[in-house]
Amino acid sequence: MLATQYFKKRSYTFRGFTRDVIMLLRKSARIRDSMKSGRISTQFRERIMLAVTAVNGCVYCEWAHTKVALEQGCTNEEIKEIMDHDFDSCDPYEVVGLAFAQSYAETEGLPPEEAYQKLFSHYGEEKANDIILFIKIITIGNLLGNTFDAFESRLRGLPPEKGSFFFEFYIYILGFPFFKGFKRKSKKKREEQ
Repeated sequence: MLATQYFKKRSYTFRGFTRDVIMLLRKSARIRDSMKSGRISTQFRERIMLAVTAVNGCVYCEWAHTKVALEQGCTNEEIKEIMDHDFDSCDPYEVVGLAFAQSYAETEGLPPEEAYQKLFSHYGEEKANDIILFIKIITIGNLLGNTFDAFESRLRGLPPEKGSFFFEFYIYILGFPFFKGFKRKSKKKREEQ
């Protein structure tokens, strides 16, 4: 099978999923602290989530985080630009974090050391760690959504290159009510526009 015949979005393998679930469990107290602290505003957090989602292409996260971003005061124009990987009109204070988020997603969690240095020197240790944590959280959401879609794609003859039928099926069964609900809401919203 040629590489062009694969599901093209990044999705989970069992090993990657297990690694990330363990990370979430180990960092649960840090996650709660980051969410409650206000060190990163809700608008900035949603922009970070959208910057990562723009790279990973999860339709569920795009829909959900666009909705939250709009509720938090982001404009349609800002959201569109972030989804187009354009940060020119974003708050200059946030651009470093958004660029890091994009780089993190594009390199599958391995941005260059200079990107880390710039992030930490710009925001300080606590805020930089919050940004990285938010990036990891949305990446998990993105990959779960993409794994759900990978199973449907597999059934149409386009499996992910490194996927597993059984693992994708497991994610599909667990996520069916959640992801199908998002698809219906997203489709309805598009039809209303």
